[in-house]
Amino acid sequence: MNQPKIEQLRQSGFDTGHAEFAERMVRALCDGLSALEALPRDDEFWRGWANDRVTIHKLHDYADEQLVRDPANRVARWALVALALAYGANDGGLSLLGPEVATDPAVVADALVIADWVAQEIGFDLTPELREVFGWADRQALEELARTDDGQAAQTALRVLDGGSFAA
Repeated sequence: MNQPKIEQLRQSGFDTGHAEFAERMVRALCDGLSALEALPRDDEFWRGWANDRVTIHKLHDYADEQLVRDPANRVARWALVALALAYGANDGGLSLLGPEVATDPAVVADALVIADWVAQEIGFDLTPELREVFGWADRQALEELARTDDGQAAQTALRVLDGGSFAA
């Protein structure tokens, strides 16, 4: 893995107040790279590449292919989210989280971290994107989560779903 890119991702996480999440994204990149490294070199994926070395560029293509083949592939999904944050994608990979929110409403907290990270780093308000991602969630599960001591993220998700702003 490109060590400067990892350090840049860590620094962005620190700068935005999301150092712990940044470490999770570093692990997601490393998990994705490990999956690619474990891919047999005679796999069709390697055809057309100049070499069989594992790179970030190849990780993006590999994770994208894996997610198409298996939409439940969490390693591929989170590797793509981490790459989006590392490379400053306008939505920070938020558009990839719908299926994650559908299976685990607690992921709304991760989506909010991404939206905050992008707002701080790029200056974009991702409220419309959040609304789309939160639309995947089971509303009843969000409402139950919102009533817990750790329910602030779910409360924000419900506010966004009801037409409110992320930043409010």
